[in-house]
Amino acid sequence: MRNRTWLVLALALVVGALALGGCTTKIVTAPSGAAINTVTATGEGKAVAAPDQADMNFGITTQGTDAKKTLDDAARKADAIIAALKKAGVAKEDLQTSGVNVYPQQDYSSGKTPRITGYQASVQVRATIKDMAKIGDVINAGTGAGANEVSGPAFTLSDQAASRTDAIDKAIADAKSRAEVMAKAAGKSVGDVLGISETGVSVPPIMYGAVKTAADAAGSVPIETGTLDVTANVTVVFELK
Repeated sequence: MRNRTWLVLALALVVGALALGGCTTKIVTAPSGAAINTVTATGEGKAVAAPDQADMNFGITTQGTDAKKTLDDAARKADAIIAALKKAGVAKEDLQTSGVNVYPQQDYSSGKTPRITGYQASVQVRATIKDMAKIGDVINAGTGAGANEVSGPAFTLSDQAASRTDAIDKAIADAKSRAEVMAKAAGKSVGDVLGISETGVSVPPIMYGAVKTAADAAGSVPIETGTLDVTANVTVVFELK
């Protein structure tokens, strides 16, 4: 009776320790008490896709002695840029004001208290171009309307689903191939998939350098869209037979 009491107390202490430590346990059993053998492998898959849209940023910067008038001046010029982009074929829903800023310009001459000498205002407009053949025309339209800061294009995919699926399929096949190599080295073979997790899918845009001034963008702008690499990474646990 005393031994049974001590056994109950010991079990209670173990359960209490697990609860306090936030631990969880998972018991996995195999048929007939056989040990479960597994092999875990990571895989990477890559799908190549042609981008079908491009993002551009057009900015205007103005200077003046009055903050409000300087910003109003920048806003008027931004409106002109937006009108030009629409005329060049960019839809209204694909245009977005991405930044409005006003900064004081100060004189920090040695030995003097800093004083405001004027203001600098800027407005940024982001455009998503869905007709790839018009990218050069859109850039020329924006700079022609007064944009003195231009960056892009950043090529992206409007729908990534098909490319993501293709990349994941290839990543799983890669993981299985690696698992088979490890299993063969151990004198085993790969069985069913016991667990699988996606560790990341990336679709980095193709970035081009900024066109800093209207003069830099004058004339026809040659654009090569290239391709995008959609990369997927997975971890797969296989049964080892």
